[in-house]
Amino acid sequence: MDVRKGLPRWLTTGAVALASLGLAGGALAQTTLKICHISSVEDEDHKGALVFQEFVQSASNGRIKVEVYPGGQLCNNFRLCLESVQIGTCEITGSTVGGISGIFPEIQVTDLPYMFPDDRVAEWIMNSEFMDEVRREVLKKTGTLRLMGVNNTGGWRDFFTTGKPIKSPDDLKGLKIRTIESELHVEMVKALGASATPIPWQELYTSLATGVVVGTMNGVTDIVNMKFHEFLHNVTLDNHMYMFGFWWMNDKTLKALSPADQKIVMEGFHHMTTTANNDPKFTALAAYKAFRDKGGKVYVPTAAEKAQFVEKVKPIKDWYVGKYGDKWLKLLEKSIADAQVSIAKEDARKLAN
Repeated sequence: MDVRKGLPRWLTTGAVALASLGLAGGALAQTTLKICHISSVEDEDHKGALVFQEFVQSASNGRIKVEVYPGGQLCNNFRLCLESVQIGTCEITGSTVGGISGIFPEIQVTDLPYMFPDDRVAEWIMNSEFMDEVRREVLKKTGTLRLMGVNNTGGWRDFFTTGKPIKSPDDLKGLKIRTIESELHVEMVKALGASATPIPWQELYTSLATGVVVGTMNGVTDIVNMKFHEFLHNVTLDNHMYMFGFWWMNDKTLKALSPADQKIVMEGFHHMTTTANNDPKFTALAAYKAFRDKGGKVYVPTAAEKAQFVEKVKPIKDWYVGKYGDKWLKLLEKSIADAQVSIAKEDARKLAN
C-alpha cells in the first residue's frame, strides 16, 4: 500500500524530491520512531506529530515507521517523557518551558513576563541564534536530547479564573493560581499577590473541579481542548507569556540514520512545527466561541491596566539574573532586537513603491 495516497500535495512534494535522490527503495520499515507526548488528540502538538508521521513514512517509502502516542499513554508528564527519550523507550517528545526547565532551568528566560511584543517577534526567535545556543547547551548537558524544532503551543498565556475577571494585580490577591512546574512562574504569580500552586497538566481538571485552584495561566485552545472551561468563566487577555513548544529527539537515534534519512526527519520536523505553529491561530476562533457559549467572558486590559501588571512583575527579571546570570537574558534580548529590525525591513520592502 502506498502510504502517500490521499496526502495533500504540499506533504508529498518533499517525498517526491527525496525519492529523486535515490531514496525510493525498500518498502519494509527498518527504523521505528515513537513520538510520546501528553497533549490531547485535539491539540496542535498532536496534529503536528501526525503530519510528521505521514511525511516521514511517505518520504522514506516506509523505511522509517513513526508511531504516535498522545495523551500520556507512554509517559504522563513532561519529566517522564523527556526521560523516556533519554533512555530510548521513545525517540521524540515535546515539552513546554516548564518541562525542560528541570534539566535546563536557564530556559525560563523565555517566560519572563511581557518580553515579546507580538507573534511575529516570537516566531522569529524560534529559528534564531538564541535557539541554536539552547540546542547546544541542552545537548551538552544531557548527551542525548537534541532540540529539533520549536513552535507555538497554544498561543499566549492569559489569566483564566473561575470567579471574577482580573482587571488589575489587586484582583489576583490571595487567589490560588495554577502554574506549571517552573520557579519563574511561581515567582511571577507571587509578585502579583496571588498564591502559586504548581500542578501537572493532567491533574488540572480535577484541581479546578475541587477548588484546589481557582485560576490558571494558559491559552484558550488548551483550556477548551481539555474542557477546563466547564469551570473557568473569565479570561483576561494580557498576553504575559508566549508559549513555546520544544521538540526533542534522541541524538543517538538521529545520528544512527543515514544522511538521507536524517534529511527526511529534519524536513518532517519542519512540517510538524509549521502545522503546530499555525493551528492555534485558527482553532482559537472556535475555542473562544465555545468559551463564550459556556458563559465565559473575555476581557482585554486597557493600556493603563496592563502597565500595572508590567510594573508589578519587573522584579522577576532581577530574580532571574540573580539566580542564573545575565548570559541568556542578554542573548534573548539581542535576538528580540534583531527580530524587530528584520521585521521592520520586511515591512519596509512591502510598503516600498
